[in-house]
Amino acid sequence: MLLRARDLRIPEKAGESPLPGPINFAVDAGDRVTLTGTSGSGKSTLLRCLAMLDARALGSIHYRNTSVSGDAVPAFRRSVVYLAQSPVRFPMSVDASLRHAFSFATSRDAFDSAQVSKLLDQLKLSKAILNRQLNQISGGEAQRVALLRALLLKPTVLLLDESTSALDAETKACVVETLAQWLANGDRAGVAVTHGADVWGDEVTRRLHIIAGKTLEEKTS
Repeated sequence: MLLRARDLRIPEKAGESPLPGPINFAVDAGDRVTLTGTSGSGKSTLLRCLAMLDARALGSIHYRNTSVSGDAVPAFRRSVVYLAQSPVRFPMSVDASLRHAFSFATSRDAFDSAQVSKLLDQLKLSKAILNRQLNQISGGEAQRVALLRALLLKPTVLLLDESTSALDAETKACVVETLAQWLANGDRAGVAVTHGADVWGDEVTRRLHIIAGKTLEEKTS
């Protein structure tokens, strides 16, 4: 099993919790999962907890059947990558933001300029965007730059939180194709929060619906 969450939940504060749980969830190689739910049902919180980005979360996360904790977390976050609907845009160039991900001790590979060029083409981004400031590009460009950065890390699991919401249909189709190629090239899986068309296209393997941060229901259609 690539990724498994056991009894995932966030304790109540002032009588409320964004993810009361307990949620049990797992994805394996080849899984293309969509996650739906009403606003405030815990979709984004669940993805952030799966990526171990919410310090409030209780329960356990297992990656390749091994519990993740302590010093193993930074390397885990390179293998299981969360992409927000509105990526943080720091005051630095796009090129610098891409290279920054390779400056940490957990980096397994060198920065690959050739792969950057290939992904820019696939995601319909001009090479000129590399010299622009990250906090001055459009929302749709920021979403694609975030995906490009994530793919450079060679992740095993992508957690996509409405990561194509700012894209037009033609550009989104390019992203869908890029994700399909990524999934086909190895031992990988993806989970996507969506309110509209599915980023996995016709290849979706499971459809889940979250209810009030407590229950995941399998949808048959």
